[in-house]
Amino acid sequence: MAEVDPELRRLWRAKPTEPVELILHVEGDLEARQAALQEQGVQVRRRFALTRALSVRCDGQTALRLAKLAWVKRIEPDRPVKALGR
Repeated sequence: MAEVDPELRRLWRAKPTEPVELILHVEGDLEARQAALQEQGVQVRRRFALTRALSVRCDGQTALRLAKLAWVKRIEPDRPVKALGR
């Protein structure tokens, strides 16, 4: 089971149809993992090869299901990144 902040899981359970943007840290081939996610209706937005992660968009119910996949190791919110001073 994937490492997920308990508060994030609670939010998914409370609002299962609410869209969420996440970073999934995965094991295995990124292209194969992307294809598997897309087959489940998950929108894959970006691949991060260096960190073995995928930026995705799905609903809370789907996120709960993804957290149970053996090859998903960690899930975190996808938040904007800002450079210092900008």
